[in-house]
Amino acid sequence: MATGGGWSQRPKQCTAVSFGYKWNSSLPSRTIHLGRAEGCKLRSANLITIEGLPWEVLLQIFSYLDISSLLCTGCVSKSFYQIANDNLIWHRIYCRYFTYKRKAWKPKGVDIATEKLSRISIQDYPTGFWKKEYICKYAGLGTRGVGQLLKPINRYTGLPSKYQEAVKALGITWIIVLREKNGKEHVKEQSKAYFNETSATLCWNSTVWPSLSSLKALCVYGVTPLFRPSKTPALNGQYPSPPHEPMLDDIDPEYGLHGYHCHIALHNGRGSFMSGSFHNIICRKEFIQNGFLRITVISSKKESQHSTITGNLYLPWNTEFLKGNIQHCCLMDVTILDEAEKPFWCVSSPVALHSVRTSTIRYNYLGERQAIDYKDPEGNVHIELMWLEEEKQYYIVNLVLYFSVKKVNAWFATNY
Repeated sequence: MATGGGWSQRPKQCTAVSFGYKWNSSLPSRTIHLGRAEGCKLRSANLITIEGLPWEVLLQIFSYLDISSLLCTGCVSKSFYQIANDNLIWHRIYCRYFTYKRKAWKPKGVDIATEKLSRISIQDYPTGFWKKEYICKYAGLGTRGVGQLLKPINRYTGLPSKYQEAVKALGITWIIVLREKNGKEHVKEQSKAYFNETSATLCWNSTVWPSLSSLKALCVYGVTPLFRPSKTPALNGQYPSPPHEPMLDDIDPEYGLHGYHCHIALHNGRGSFMSGSFHNIICRKEFIQNGFLRITVISSKKESQHSTITGNLYLPWNTEFLKGNIQHCCLMDVTILDEAEKPFWCVSSPVALHSVRTSTIRYNYLGERQAIDYKDPEGNVHIELMWLEEEKQYYIVNLVLYFSVKKVNAWFATNY
């Protein structure tokens, strides 16, 4: 450009470019400003990340997040975790849900002073205190009505008669965690759940499963939703035994050998093949052998006790693309109550049929003889069945239970 001195000066090759947005009542238009700056060098601007913002600014941003987003944001980094656990944020959430706010007029200066003092007292607590308070109280509200559902007890099974309603009220789902030997974990969410009288059958469907030989552990977890949309406030095949203290009975010489009740069910989760209850079953002292009490529920010599099983036994299976049935297998639930109608032994396990060879000929049942056996340290179950080809069904001709003498002595304070 020309100057008064008659000489010209060429600017240095440095260009600064800025972008801006200008909004009006119609569509937004973008304006680009190009200009030359003298005596400058082109260099990249310093990038400012969100973690570089002041603590007070981040705290204000986090205060606008909902509870689920706040929990997720706390998993991003250590600094985000500290902010997401801040007592001020969670105290506001706690008061919003659980504290009744009495609306009364106060001078504005009093409100400001009160808020400042409350902030000081809130921050005196350890970080995350009000978060834990909120979670504990909210979780307690979810189980308040469930206790009423668990009170009615089924006199045949000794278990809550409305446990299915209780599980649905809690919103419980299950996940399975497969841990390989190299430390890698596979988490599968529950696909379906089927409820029966004394058990729940859980199903997981997936096309990708790790090899069984590579697995180190298999764990099943029950998951309850911590935050529901509304603002209204063991899995090893056995049920965990309820707390029990033995009661002494010096009058009855056979205390602990009689008065048992048995409830047994054979099913595949979706449908029931057989369900029956048997009362006042006993064991005599001469039937105590090899550390077990033998109790006959269905005798092979009493045809009036024999019961039928509906159809063939099978277990269904399916993935996203394939499905089928595993023949001669089912799920067995056995619940034993003592004479006080308390659960003495409960088990739920998959079982399979197997052939039985015997020299005894039964002319009233002409068919293949099969059996179902289950064993654990506390008890055994032995079921004998006869398959009648003409009727296309099984007959249970023998059902025998074996209880561990150690379990009986510990339960009844006896010395058999």
